Amino acid sequence: MSDIQRVAYTGALARDAAVVRHDDYDPDDLESDYYRELEELDRAAKSIDAHRALETWVPVLASIGAMVLSAMLMFKGLENVELNMSPMNYVLVMGMVGAGVWMAVLIFVKSMKRKSLSRSTFLIFSWMQVFTAAGFAFSHGSNDIANAIGPFAAILDVLRHGSVEDTASVPTPALITFGIALVVGLWFIGRAVIRTVGTSLTKMHPSSGFAAELSAAVVVMGASVAGLPVSSTHILIGAVLGIGMANRATNWRLMKPIGMAWVITLPAAACISGVALLVLRAIF
Repeated sequence: MSDIQRVAYTGALARDAAVVRHDDYDPDDLESDYYRELEELDRAAKSIDAHRALETWVPVLASIGAMVLSAMLMFKGLENVELNMSPMNYVLVMGMVGAGVWMAVLIFVKSMKRKSLSRSTFLIFSWMQVFTAAGFAFSHGSNDIANAIGPFAAILDVLRHGSVEDTASVPTPALITFGIALVVGLWFIGRAVIRTVGTSLTKMHPSSGFAAELSAAVVVMGASVAGLPVSSTHILIGAVLGIGMANRATNWRLMKPIGMAWVITLPAAACISGVALLVLRAIF
């Protein structure tokens, strides 16, 4: 663009800026491409009914999340209750839960019409995130806590029977003790991890938290069903990292020590446990 063209374009921008100051301006009077594109974007934004989009898609997302969480509860949590339900009955229950949640969320969304779009989105996904957080906590207990209590239960079984068995029952007092230990550790030490995952790695909105927690819960529960010991913390960090990459707002500087921790903790724990075993063998 030559100097003459730049001067002409600058003059067109100045005239368009003066034109758009009036509410009743004619879009055909705009001269510059910049203000014409702004006018097209403004028309597109006005043509979108944001609350209609909320009424259409948020209940669907909530229904899918509810069916996933109910499947986790039934196929993993209630399988030991001996309900004697067929797979078709499970599917019907999941469908009824999904339909009920869809109706409830639809009514809730319709009640938010008088609020602003940002406020409505924040409130709706905040409530939805409560249930996805509960689902992730359930999946955490089904895998991470099971990993911790497994060796302890095996030791108790050996002390009780004097031999190594193929299976070992977990005493109820042990389950209660480990549950209390989980809550105590979360209350006194887990705040730093909560701060890192919730705010430091990327900026989180309740809708982002809903997506991250639901996806992490599904992955952890799938690993639990397959009998694979995994870390729910690592999986949740991966889900939050995906949110940050999608929003192009990931704190990669923080990911470096996290990645190093993933690499170091496994061999470090193996070495420490091996040395502890050798010391105990030498003593006893």
